[in-house]
Amino acid sequence: MRIDWGLLLLRGALLVYALALVNTFVPVLSGSRRSARLTPLLAASGALLHSGALIALGVSLGRCPLGTLPEVLSVLAWTLALVYLVLVWRFRLEVLHAIILPVILLVLFVSLLLPGGVVPMTGPIRPSLLRVHITVIVLGVAALCITFAASLVYVLVDRALKAKRPARFFLALPSLERCDSICRTSLYWAFSLLTLGIITGSIVSATLTGHYWSFRSREGLAILAWIILAGVVVARLGWGWRGRKPAILTILGFAAVFLRMLGI
Repeated sequence: MRIDWGLLLLRGALLVYALALVNTFVPVLSGSRRSARLTPLLAASGALLHSGALIALGVSLGRCPLGTLPEVLSVLAWTLALVYLVLVWRFRLEVLHAIILPVILLVLFVSLLLPGGVVPMTGPIRPSLLRVHITVIVLGVAALCITFAASLVYVLVDRALKAKRPARFFLALPSLERCDSICRTSLYWAFSLLTLGIITGSIVSATLTGHYWSFRSREGLAILAWIILAGVVVARLGWGWRGRKPAILTILGFAAVFLRMLGI
């Protein structure tokens, strides 16, 4: 019986990511901070298994593993895991454990459940252009996930401060200023990449169907998300918006993008 190493490694990555998420809450329950150091190590092990799964899948298929929606979602989860690890080790943002790891698990779990519909790539220009489009979208969504995480933390910390909760509740969380700074930087990257993704997507659509826009609900979600994020960018740059309002709007924009990525 032939072993499907790609699927085996992917399931292993899912298990290790889940262990990393469970370990995130151990310090909260035990009161000890020592086990918190294990979470990024588990996540890194999951990312290593995930990398092996993608390589094994690419070798078995004889192509870049970006030809189906499950493959794209798997690459998105892998990219998000790498970005998460860089941010945790560079800025010591431990709060990302409880926010980004569930997103990684959800995206990877959905990728294992969805049927593998192949993205049509016929014609001389479509394969390379479609891969560029997908790569840009994946990077843009990964950046937007970081924006979402920082925005959610901002809302939680702001709410805790206004409610005069005990300091222990948000002692380990970044300051409001740091959250806002992360939101702003990652949002600019996410918006730029998603804008490029929409442009390349319309070109791909034109090569496949002869129309730049198909007016389906999924495309409507993408445009709605882009309008929300564009509004936040303009408000930040032009009117100096900071804090709670752009954070909430960014969360709404992320929700629309995430639903679009799941094919809803």
